[in-house]
Amino acid sequence: MSAEKEAYYSRSWALLTRDKGWWKVLLVAGIASFVPIVGPLGVFGYALEWARLTAWGVDASPKQKGVRVGECIKSGWRGFVACLGWLIVWEVISLCLARLTHNNDVVSLLVAICSLFVNVILCAAALRAAVYQNFKAGYQANRLWDMLKADFGGIAKITGITTLASLVIGFVLSVVGFMAMMPSVVRVIGFVVSASPSTDYRAFVNVLVDAIAGIFPLIMFMAYLASVGQAFVTLIESTAVGLWMRNFDVPAWGASADPLPTSVATLPEPERPASPTESDASLQQSAAAPATSQQPAAPEGEKNEAAGKEPTNQTQEGAGRHGVQNSPASGDADDSPRFL
Repeated sequence: MSAEKEAYYSRSWALLTRDKGWWKVLLVAGIASFVPIVGPLGVFGYALEWARLTAWGVDASPKQKGVRVGECIKSGWRGFVACLGWLIVWEVISLCLARLTHNNDVVSLLVAICSLFVNVILCAAALRAAVYQNFKAGYQANRLWDMLKADFGGIAKITGITTLASLVIGFVLSVVGFMAMMPSVVRVIGFVVSASPSTDYRAFVNVLVDAIAGIFPLIMFMAYLASVGQAFVTLIESTAVGLWMRNFDVPAWGASADPLPTSVATLPEPERPASPTESDASLQQSAAAPATSQQPAAPEGEKNEAAGKEPTNQTQEGAGRHGVQNSPASGDADDSPRFL
């Protein structure tokens, strides 16, 4: 596999920072995550919708204007449902291993390491559900296994990327937070050390309350920074999985239960992906692709612009292989990959 296909972090970073004001996406996502239930679902769905474009071969940055919040929440819920069943299975396996080995330290360490890989695999299941706009697609274990078997190394690389990013962000925030709270902590400790047995306990309570009141805004700010950091990791992980899934020729996929295209079953040396300067042209061509039960539907945001264009040769060939009729790209099929 080419080095460019393996550079998941650098390519994900390049896509994330491609447009001006990209950092605003992280700031808004950090605030949105504080909204109970729908906030995290919306952020997750937003990441999945961007990763879906990436999986289709479109080198685009996260959308900053005209974001359909309702669709993002719906996509996040779909991805959550696609992951929930697998997560329950993994938790049951983990508990059984812990019981059988009497919480052996080595086994616990191996389970913790495996959990890192499971998180990325769950992201792949959620992205597959986003591609088909159906949570059931995330439970096609045979198709997930085909991709993992063909390129588990890519999943391992993405796991390393997300783990390292989380550790670095967590370490930086911990150091900054500790240094910022140190004056208040020192003040409380100093009062306790200097207090005599006759000191009124109410004085200590007043000092403690003042210290907490002083660091509370800092705690909220650090929580917000942690939320922004989590949004960054989620976006990088999702689009990295999208880049990994791109290797399997998503436009050529049929129904969710169909096998992977024969040409990518063993994942041969892929072609060089289109550069960002070519993405607009490729997006226009891809948007004209027909959509039926076995062919991806065009993205709603682009199909109006490409309504009068002819499908590309590659799309025509793919449609011929699956016996697809040249119907409008409506995206209404229940079991077809969809490309927003």
